[in-house]
Amino acid sequence: MSNDELYTGREQTLVKHFILQKYLERFAYIVGSHCDVLTYVDCFSGPWNARSEKFEDSSFAIALKELRNARDALAQQRGRRVQLRCFFLEKDRAAYAKLKEFTDGVSDAQIETRNSTLEESVPNISDFVRRGGSNAFSFVFIDPKGWTGFEMETITPLLRLNPGEVLINFMTGHIRRFLDSPQEETQDSFKRLFGSSSFRAKVQGLEQLEREDAAVEEYARNAKAIGGFNFGSSAIVLHPEIDRTHFNLIYLTRNLKGIEVFKDAEKKAMAVQESARADAQQRKRVARQGQSELFDSQELHDSTHYESLRNRYSAKARGLVLRALESKRRVSYDEAWILALSGPLSWDGDLKQWIEEWKASGHLEIAGMQPRQRVPHRGEENYLIWK
Repeated sequence: MSNDELYTGREQTLVKHFILQKYLERFAYIVGSHCDVLTYVDCFSGPWNARSEKFEDSSFAIALKELRNARDALAQQRGRRVQLRCFFLEKDRAAYAKLKEFTDGVSDAQIETRNSTLEESVPNISDFVRRGGSNAFSFVFIDPKGWTGFEMETITPLLRLNPGEVLINFMTGHIRRFLDSPQEETQDSFKRLFGSSSFRAKVQGLEQLEREDAAVEEYARNAKAIGGFNFGSSAIVLHPEIDRTHFNLIYLTRNLKGIEVFKDAEKKAMAVQESARADAQQRKRVARQGQSELFDSQELHDSTHYESLRNRYSAKARGLVLRALESKRRVSYDEAWILALSGPLSWDGDLKQWIEEWKASGHLEIAGMQPRQRVPHRGEENYLIWK
């Protein structure tokens, strides 16, 4: 089956899986270049609504494929032997039976599965990761269906696995509807999700996108601090048929290279997302009108919402960098880069463009570059000087 057939009606999953696949494609090779063991943990494995008989549209099969590709490439190109280890967790019995059917056919990777909840399984996961040895690296994917079952206290041991990285699906669409719920039970649930009640003050009085941003940023800030991560970023995944955020993918790492790889995956995914949304929205129109349309979906697609989000978040990132320059007067390029790429829909090229604009206006100069160096680089003690 093609991706169109596998993901029709669940285009948001296509985007999520694309980001996961593109990230792991580079992550596994980079980390496998210096670590002997790669450990992948999927805390809500499913499969859910998978259409491929080989589960090609499931996160666990996608991850294993990319890990294998990296392992084989490292063996051929560098003579390295990298061991693959996976822990797949699923609480639903029917879904777990399918997961077990898949893993029983795997003989070239060490795999453990568990039919249980995440709350009950964190000690097992932590033990599995530790058994990988001292030269192992873990990647934990937390992809729930709602906002319960992965409370901050629950996932704290997973966030603290070091060396390791985490990708969390923050279900913005579900959470948005209940942030202001007067029910004490719901508010207590959110308090456990965020790890504190601080989110209430952050979102109070805000509306729509501002409130969503505040909730995502507060959750990411708490998770980053608890896990001792140096860096974090996020990607927005939109609802296929309406102009609304479906969920945010929150990425946490202790290495700048991880941000570079994640942001590259996010950027590529946005083109895939808009194409998939164009198809989904055309199908909806055709179903409603009862007749086909003269032009194809890409020609008719209105990308105004995406473009407005792109402008919003790139402007927000630009403001972060500008405020740092105006207050400190001297900012390392590394720090500016981290600020520019800390949120969704802003990329390395944006920062370079802002720098050129500020230089042209006479407000900025760059120190520490080599004689023939045209643009600043990370890790080379290049500094942005605000005049």
